Amino acid sequence: MSRRYLTKTVLAELEAKLTERDYAVLRSVSDLRFASGQQLACLHFAGEGNHASRARASRRALLRLAHLDFLTRLPRRVGGVRAGSAGFVYRLGPAGQHLAMRSGWQPQRRARRSPVPGTLFLAHCLDVAELHVLVIEADRSGRLELLELTAEPACHRTYTGLGSQRVLKPDSYLRYGLGEYEYVFFIEVDRGTEGSRAITAKLREYLAYAASGTEQAEHGVFPKVLWTVPDEARAAVIEDCTDQLPASDRELFAVALFTQVIEALATPGTSRRKLEAGLFLQVQ
Repeated sequence: MSRRYLTKTVLAELEAKLTERDYAVLRSVSDLRFASGQQLACLHFAGEGNHASRARASRRALLRLAHLDFLTRLPRRVGGVRAGSAGFVYRLGPAGQHLAMRSGWQPQRRARRSPVPGTLFLAHCLDVAELHVLVIEADRSGRLELLELTAEPACHRTYTGLGSQRVLKPDSYLRYGLGEYEYVFFIEVDRGTEGSRAITAKLREYLAYAASGTEQAEHGVFPKVLWTVPDEARAAVIEDCTDQLPASDRELFAVALFTQVIEALATPGTSRRKLEAGLFLQVQ
């Protein structure tokens, strides 16, 4: 654990050592909260030749950022047992937190050594990070045109409902293009850990936010809500919950297996509940 005292002078000296790619890596970790070495390699080292070259380049860069206190590597017992250094999980270190606040990536607060995350919380964060990797890789391959992708808390929405201020907390917000259309989604990355009552409550939160008109007033369209799930059994649970809603409300929601999420996004007309319903804006 670093004992470096981060004065303004020390922080300036450390930041002077950062490359453009270092900044991009740190921005990704700031946005996602946690990311594995493998995920960061996919996001930022894809142009480093073959797989072995990418692994070496990412390993050196991440280790260097950790030594400079911009990143902190979680203990193996928390991150899980994975192959090699690509399996380490990273979060912002003290210098990284200062940089994130100074750069406007995160709100101003006192930089601190954050507690070790719980296993379920961390697994969920890594699933969200993996979703972002998949979407960005789909953009690179030309399967879709990525226009906007944000994670928590940047994708949270504050609105007034039932006489009080409320906050909707999707896991991600996605806007992308296919041909002449743009598609917009709130995405829930489900791991099968919540019961039907919690799912129904979240469905109603989305309906309350839609009824407020806040999103439509700002963006002109309300996003479809896509639940990604680990297996067919969980998909059935989510769909059973949506089936309890009035028919007009069910169209707001769709479900896709996590392993097939890019296929669902890239071919929305063939998904289990049409993803494009009520969502697209024709590009003029």
